[in-house]
Amino acid sequence: MNTQMAPREAFRRLTPFKISLAAFVLISLSGCGSNPSQAATQGGLALKPTTSVTSTSVTSTSIVSDDLGCEEGPRDALQKRISAQNNALSRGAFEDAREFASPSFRQNVNPSAFQALIESGFPFLLKGNPAAFGRCQIVDDTATIEVRFADDAPVTLVYFLIWWEDQWWIDAASPAVDSLRDKVEAS
Repeated sequence: MNTQMAPREAFRRLTPFKISLAAFVLISLSGCGSNPSQAATQGGLALKPTTSVTSTSVTSTSIVSDDLGCEEGPRDALQKRISAQNNALSRGAFEDAREFASPSFRQNVNPSAFQALIESGFPFLLKGNPAAFGRCQIVDDTATIEVRFADDAPVTLVYFLIWWEDQWWIDAASPAVDSLRDKVEAS
């Protein structure tokens, strides 16, 4: 039996959890986990105010960046997709929220597992807190965008989306690392 897999087959066998974990490690190592609410230039990315979609309204408190490949049109589509899923989660409509996930995610994570994943790992998404959208990058048919949620202790997630059948699909989300806060807490 051939023990070597083609790279695509090996990638397909990765579970969404492993993909999220790998993305988390990659983001941690690349330094992309900074606070998106900082109005500064970092790594050539200038941040500027824009609007964010909350569970019930649009507010003008978010931060966006002038990232390459993430122009206003695609950025708006990403933000609307994420906001729509978060609106469904804030209503407790887990099946509706799961419909915004990529086909591969839905294939690997059934509705009850999705609900358990949200309730145990991302309970702040159920509160309908406002979201601020941060840095964004689109490469080919893959996008990443930072989203900071106002909560007792604000949380930043990095969403990974894929372009398929003429729309964006949420493929994973992973907590961003705040390297400055982690360094202060560790010292």
